Amino acid sequence: MMMENHGGTAGAPILKIVLEQGLSNILVIVTRYFGGILLGTGGLVRAYSDATIKALEKTTYTDKIIGYKVKFCIEYDKLEQLKYFASKDNFKIVNIEYLENIEVIVEIKKEKLEEFTNTNSEKTLKILKYDILEEKYIDT
Repeated sequence: MMMENHGGTAGAPILKIVLEQGLSNILVIVTRYFGGILLGTGGLVRAYSDATIKALEKTTYTDKIIGYKVKFCIEYDKLEQLKYFASKDNFKIVNIEYLENIEVIVEIKKEKLEEFTNTNSEKTLKILKYDILEEKYIDT
């Protein structure tokens, strides 16, 4: 397929709209079915800009930050406390495995991990051990 270059009629206007809205980590695709130049440069800019604005108006946005997927190992009698801390400290329990001890996989903000493990390992919630499984973007 041959791509036509109309001198900045698509990429630059789309990027300008995205930047003006303060967005990042976003992909905007505008498909044009007619390959002619009847609209002219100004018409193409308006068409791409309007399509981008309409698409962004209908988009659901989520904020994501760097965090971790972590596996906590706790005793059985500490599970409800961990669930309480998860709801209070806003981290997400992804999976629970009932083995010799309970292994709980959570997604937690980077700054919350240190705060949570330092505060709770010595107080009411004894964490037997924890492993960082991966660094990832998580919902805020």
